[in-house]
Amino acid sequence: MTKTAMTQEEVHDLLRRMFDAFTNPATKAEQFAELLTPDCIQRVDGKQLDYEGFLRHSEALKASLVSSSVTFEHIVTDGVSAATVHIAEAVKTGGERIRLKVVAYYQFCGNRISLVDELTHLVEGSAQDQDLGSRMPG
Repeated sequence: MTKTAMTQEEVHDLLRRMFDAFTNPATKAEQFAELLTPDCIQRVDGKQLDYEGFLRHSEALKASLVSSSVTFEHIVTDGVSAATVHIAEAVKTGGERIRLKVVAYYQFCGNRISLVDELTHLVEGSAQDQDLGSRMPG
């Protein structure tokens, strides 16, 4: 399948919509279908999640956080892939604050995200929150 390049604005819009959906507790699992390919892979700090794993990860965060946000520091794209440096901030249900610096690489297919490969660094928070980028329920 040939990859059609997106414009820089389309890439920025897709990434913003993805993180807006990801950080909004009201987002339903089916809403991610317009943002991610069904065979999407997310690699985070040495762990790999498929599409269903991503949905479980999203649910785990909703259960442990009262709010979260993402601020992009850098976005670079060629239209078929992108790299970002962003800050993820969250407040846990107990009121503790978490801040992560994330370096991520993305690949796109059909104007959706097909690969996310990222490393996270805990800037603020307890050591038990090191897994925030790949946390699963339970």
